[in-house]
Amino acid sequence: MTAPEGISEQVECDLRSTESQYELVRKGGIQSNILVSATYSHCRTSRLTEPTLFKALHIIINRHPALGIIGVGKSSQKKRGNHRLWEARLNTINLKDCVEFVQYDGEDQGLQRVIEKSHNEWFSTEDKTRPWWKLVVVNGAHVLFVYHHMIGDGRSGYAFHRSLLAALNEIEALKTIDGISTDSGAFMVNVPATLPLAHTIALVQAQLSMLHVIYNFLWWTIIRLIFSNERFLFSDASFSNTYPTPTNPFPKDKHTVTRVESMQVDCNTKEKCVDACRIHNTTLTALLQTLIQVTLAADIYPKATLGFSQVAVDFRPYLKTNPGVDIMTNAASTFSSPQWLGRYREAGRDSKIGAGNGAVPGVHLDIPLLWHLASQNRAKLLNDLNKSNTALQDYLTVPLLGIDDEEFASQLFPNIGRVSNNAFLVSNIGAFQGIKKDTSAGWSIGHVEFSAAATKASCGTVGIVFNVASVENGELVVNASYEEGVLKPETVRKVMKGVKERLTLLLE
Repeated sequence: MTAPEGISEQVECDLRSTESQYELVRKGGIQSNILVSATYSHCRTSRLTEPTLFKALHIIINRHPALGIIGVGKSSQKKRGNHRLWEARLNTINLKDCVEFVQYDGEDQGLQRVIEKSHNEWFSTEDKTRPWWKLVVVNGAHVLFVYHHMIGDGRSGYAFHRSLLAALNEIEALKTIDGISTDSGAFMVNVPATLPLAHTIALVQAQLSMLHVIYNFLWWTIIRLIFSNERFLFSDASFSNTYPTPTNPFPKDKHTVTRVESMQVDCNTKEKCVDACRIHNTTLTALLQTLIQVTLAADIYPKATLGFSQVAVDFRPYLKTNPGVDIMTNAASTFSSPQWLGRYREAGRDSKIGAGNGAVPGVHLDIPLLWHLASQNRAKLLNDLNKSNTALQDYLTVPLLGIDDEEFASQLFPNIGRVSNNAFLVSNIGAFQGIKKDTSAGWSIGHVEFSAAATKASCGTVGIVFNVASVENGELVVNASYEEGVLKPETVRKVMKGVKERLTLLLE
């Protein structure tokens, strides 16, 4: 959630910090880090090298000013003693500070552990010389682009990898590029002077409705009063209901620790699933949302009455000026919807279906009902995007949370908790495109993954965040992230297992 008032105002170019490392750009916001990885291969070489990667980064950084973004805390312009985060842009970047080469053994769990480790190594907010992104190159093939959400959303990770792929092949074609250092050591890169786009809240083609704000507040307040916590999903979550403040942040030993469980769906199964979704008038995202809800209701929380699911929404097409898919920016929000769990539980507990005929033992599924629910979930999202606009309205409420960090923290955390504490989120950044058709020459990408760090449970979501990515003619990967100590690891594994087995049964 990005900070509010003045978020779109850009200061004049001559408004520079007294520190020469950066210049202030506009008032900003804060979020946790996210990660998009891609596996690179080449017809003649087995791995990426530091000199090749550094030459490619020279090109990329000059094409993506967002890679120079950091956050800088300043005194409040509104209230003495308060603070405000500004978005700033580094004038130089030392690539040695943001590229790491590592090795791991084993293909099954190794990459997952590197993803977890990357999430849990936080960017320093005190160091004003290093960017808020890094590359972790695993075994010379897997490039993990880890970045603070202030730099971009999930699809911005795809934009980065498309640029990296293009730059690698540009270097491959030209062999040498004028003005690009061939030195593999640490060298400085000038960040372009182009200011980033105005924040997307300023570009939304809609006005905030106060009636929506009042209705939303009353609805969630009444729901929380009527139903006890046991009637919601994730009622067994364990966490302390305390919030950090700008003057009293959580100590390091209280920082959020992200855990990740992964599920892979092979290309053939993925394609069958996409074809079946078209036949049943739904989408892969809506189907996964439904399978997760069915598994939670039938297998994990049999006494729950009301479920909340959230789906990430890309707002690029709904802006006054669509920045396009190759611009790194933040244009993502969520569509939240409640579901009565009775029918979902029924879909997952029909004992007449799921035995024999090649079905997975112990897994039950009312297939017609599941497709009906998946179709309904897609219809709800389309109706909202085209008519109701609640997701867009929720996005526009951000400026109401206050100007200063103190106001933002005191209002944001309780409000997110009211809406998200018992919800799960599905964020699907789609199929990675822009791959070379002829893989016999140059670099190509054959595998992608997407993962987002867990947020502090007391400040937002206690449930699971399912991050989905795939590649054309390749497998689909679902990375489920959650906060360590809040949910039991066996609970998350059971959800992933149930979803995978029901997906297999659905496509029999």
